[in-house]
Amino acid sequence: MRVPCCNAAVGLNRLRFENPIGFARFEVSAMNGTWVKHDFDTEELSQVASLLGRPVEQVLAHY
Repeated sequence: MRVPCCNAAVGLNRLRFENPIGFARFEVSAMNGTWVKHDFDTEELSQVASLLGRPVEQVLAHY
């Protein structure tokens, strides 16, 4: 796999992970939105999980 920091080819077993970490098949993201809230509440996350048919976890990214 190629790592995003420098595009170097690295084997998955050579990577060091810090908790929490996870792997996903896809991501749903929103950038530069106008939403007043910064995160979803439990009910909203349950609705998204129901729509996708899979459990979801919210990860807030700050750049």
